[in-house]
Amino acid sequence: MPIDFRRGDPVEQIRADRARTGLPLGEEKPGGVDKVIDAVGFQARGREHPDRESPSQVISDASRLVDAAGAIAVAGVYPDRNPHPGPGADGRENLVAPWGALFSKGVAVRFGRTHDRRYTVLLRDLVVAGRARPSMIVTHHGTLADAAALHWSFDRREHGVIKAVLHPR
Repeated sequence: MPIDFRRGDPVEQIRADRARTGLPLGEEKPGGVDKVIDAVGFQARGREHPDRESPSQVISDASRLVDAAGAIAVAGVYPDRNPHPGPGADGRENLVAPWGALFSKGVAVRFGRTHDRRYTVLLRDLVVAGRARPSMIVTHHGTLADAAALHWSFDRREHGVIKAVLHPR
């Protein structure tokens, strides 16, 4: 079930959904889930101010949702420097994480980036063969002259740009 943070606290939405679906016979009702994946990264948006980045939003929610002895996998990107620091910031902000809560629950936290370059040729071949249709996620079209502006909007998660296709002429 998709979770929309604009409709309220995502942790509570997930808990309510789990309560509706029920549990196997004899299993105690947990307070959350066994595994959480952060696939968003530092560009997550805050619930209180969706117009602003909140790098710690996902890890904070994950720590509230994961059960004791569970695990959090972080595949979202967290660079060592913020490429778009806010006014007065130097870009060296560190991620604030609820380490005490994670430690007391005995949660395993693993990090790692995807190895997307390994799949580039395979994905290209699937597209060329018509077996994969990335056009499903194309939100914008433009010319080469539009490339910089489209990339800027995509990078800042503005104007609904998810994937843009550039047409040379």
